[in-house]
Amino acid sequence: MAQATANLTGRITDRQSGQPLAGAHISVPGTGQGTVSRSDGTYRLTLPAGRHPIFVNYLGYAPRRDTVNVAAGETVTGDYALDRGIAELNAAVIIGTRSRDRTVLNSPVPVDVLTPTEIRQTGQVETSQIIQLLAPSFNFPRPTISDGTDHIRPSTLRGLGPDQVLVLINGKRRHTTSLVNVNGTIGRGSTGVDLNAIPASAIERIEILRDGAAAQYGSDAIAGVINIILKSDESTDMEYELGSTNTKLKGLAGDNKLSDGDVSAVSANTGRLFSGNGFLHITGQYENRGSTNRSLPDKRPQYFAGDPRNAQIAIDGQLHFRQGDSHANDVLFFGNSALPAFSNGAQVYAFGGISHREGQGAGNWRMPSNNNTVRAIYPDGFLPLINSTIGDYSGTVGIKGEGKGWTYDLGSVYGHNRFDFDITNSVNPTLGLASPKEFYSGSLKFGEATTTLDLTRALPISRFAAPLNVAIGVEARRDSYGIIAGEPDSYRDGGVKVLDGPNIGAQPTPGAQVFPGFQPGDAGDHTRTNYAGYIDLEANPIRKLLVGLAGRTEHYSDFGSATIGKASGRFEVFPGYAIRAAYNSGFRAPSLGQEFFSSTATNFLNIGGTLTAVEVRTLPVSSGPARALGAQPLRAERSQNSGVGIALQPFANLSLTSDYYHIVIRDRIVFSGNFTDPSIRTFLASQGFPGVGSARYFTNAIDTKTNGIDIVTRYALDLGTRGITGFTGGYNHTVTVVTNVDSTPPALLVQNSVLFDRLERSRIEEGQPHTTVSLTLDHTIRRFNVTLHTTRFGQVGSRGATNPALDQKYKARWITDANVTVPLVRQVGVTLGVNNIADVYPSENIPANNNSGILPYNGISPFGFNGRFMYARLRWDR
Repeated sequence: MAQATANLTGRITDRQSGQPLAGAHISVPGTGQGTVSRSDGTYRLTLPAGRHPIFVNYLGYAPRRDTVNVAAGETVTGDYALDRGIAELNAAVIIGTRSRDRTVLNSPVPVDVLTPTEIRQTGQVETSQIIQLLAPSFNFPRPTISDGTDHIRPSTLRGLGPDQVLVLINGKRRHTTSLVNVNGTIGRGSTGVDLNAIPASAIERIEILRDGAAAQYGSDAIAGVINIILKSDESTDMEYELGSTNTKLKGLAGDNKLSDGDVSAVSANTGRLFSGNGFLHITGQYENRGSTNRSLPDKRPQYFAGDPRNAQIAIDGQLHFRQGDSHANDVLFFGNSALPAFSNGAQVYAFGGISHREGQGAGNWRMPSNNNTVRAIYPDGFLPLINSTIGDYSGTVGIKGEGKGWTYDLGSVYGHNRFDFDITNSVNPTLGLASPKEFYSGSLKFGEATTTLDLTRALPISRFAAPLNVAIGVEARRDSYGIIAGEPDSYRDGGVKVLDGPNIGAQPTPGAQVFPGFQPGDAGDHTRTNYAGYIDLEANPIRKLLVGLAGRTEHYSDFGSATIGKASGRFEVFPGYAIRAAYNSGFRAPSLGQEFFSSTATNFLNIGGTLTAVEVRTLPVSSGPARALGAQPLRAERSQNSGVGIALQPFANLSLTSDYYHIVIRDRIVFSGNFTDPSIRTFLASQGFPGVGSARYFTNAIDTKTNGIDIVTRYALDLGTRGITGFTGGYNHTVTVVTNVDSTPPALLVQNSVLFDRLERSRIEEGQPHTTVSLTLDHTIRRFNVTLHTTRFGQVGSRGATNPALDQKYKARWITDANVTVPLVRQVGVTLGVNNIADVYPSENIPANNNSGILPYNGISPFGFNGRFMYARLRWDR
């Protein structure tokens, strides 16, 4: 029998001016019911008959709470006038709790909310860069000359791995990319979510839960959860941005001014609201980002000894390399919708998106004197290029509502990512003069299908100060991962030896230079299933105390079962002053990519101070060569995450939170070092595996301990007709230490190789900043705004795999950005901005690490090395 319903209608306005507020959120705490106000401030919300709490929240304004009584068939009016200048200090959040609408300050765990205004004021068009500028605990370095990782750059939270943070969209799980990061970058050996496949212009706000939440949301949530909320309002707008670097590069002779990395981006949003709480909002975004290059002239001898051209090159040098951002050309679409609620209050919703991204990154220069250069094709050497085509799509459909006292949400999501590798300006030297210059080297693909059912209910308990909020749910997930082989010419040995020169007749490296194709032996499709169930309880036994308990059990078809739990609490000592704490145990199974990725690649390793080409096989742990070298079947990671903090709001316009955290991970999955000793080839051949010259594999080699603290403060000063001034300060201190390293297998010790070397350890312990400080000051008068932002990225470091002479520290740097937004006409405004005003660069590589002075910077730099960036943005709002 259908449940009798009623309607709540009204208007949301600014109390001072009386102007309508479009996009304000009106919701019923503890349920899935809610709506947003239209362009004229009006709203309509369908409710079951009865008594309901109402929560009204709008960014930039203080939230309002109310209680309404509605009878069946009745329409009740609820008008709300909001006060300006406080809500951004204590914004409403939906992540971290399933019980009711909470705010940043009354949540039992630390949560950041990145508002639409803050997102827009960064001047960035990539979602990952936006989050990095606004959240000090988030790191997004800019790797370069790292194959596919140039195109999908990994990001981290609280200094952990890209695969140890869970990403949600509208509260639903987001699939990861198909790319496994296997080169020398932060996040090596991991597969994370490609945040830049989500258009920034489609985002209403971003919530970052900085706490272990595996028991609540899933096993990936060791470092925390990033929940991206899509736009759902009636607004319509368009933006167009143009920008480029304007920098001076130290080391260039003569005029050292550079201008590259041109960015051209356009986005459009439009939304429509329907009676009965329905809506449709769609977003399109296009971005073209030019490549940047901070390499210096190559003065090394390029030709055979005695060639007179070498002498001139030694004087003038030639720009052979490309060290910097890859070229990117992205088209992205996203949509968010819900049908008008049915008579029983149920609502069908759907959201998802599709992106097509093309990129081009460079490898290392091949000299004309190199054995892998076919000099009849490239007499003066060549720079091979990796061209990526990345297709990504996802779709979610579900139904939510209320029945028999329970709020329910049944939803299914499918996401898919494919990465195609096309190699140009290259050669397969074993094909000799018949070699093509372009190759299809194969593809990676990943798909994830997830279905969840979530049920929540508030159960009155007479002895409690508030109802006991109960949430229970189940999840079924199926992951699929595959490798598609490249064309035969991209990997085969054509039998041709070096054709000329002093090494005539020698064996060159088979396959397309820079990225040999995936071989038929690498190719395959792999799947697994996972089933989970959870229960999440939250209650106020007394008015000042909030207690939460959660438990989750998961079963993987390939890694068995695990049960994990979480306890959290918040105690308000007196109004505006609270302490909070949480403990969470975690379980993370290896990704399918970590289990099954297989490839052959040419890596340039620092050997004796010179980048040397080495053919390296990535071996699945189940393969014969890997087992011969001591590889063991992968195990699931186990983690414990504990934290304690304070949340203060001594004044209405000032807030401060400080949270300490301690994270222990056992059996952490990492990528081994590169086993490059010449004896490896002989050893493996003796074991029945000829042709493997060097190798690496995944392993549960280490345990780690992470300690840190996050501090966030916000201050808002309402100056009336002179506008509102806001200040946000953030501080993150994170230190990760490797507490245990498994013994190197005997088979590797005999071959003078180490399972987990000094270089890999340094990426974990010092490859990311130990401290990050973020400060933002902005002032708004109606539609005029000026914003000043500065970030101090702490020191990072790198070590040599075996040689301490390669150890280096890269000093901390302050990076300052500014922009001003000026209204032109009623609906049009322009923003002029400069990122990295002082044109700051990271510390330069020491000579032993810079490839003969050619590559001055290291890709672990948390802010890249592009220099000053200037941009202009034109925005139209309907």
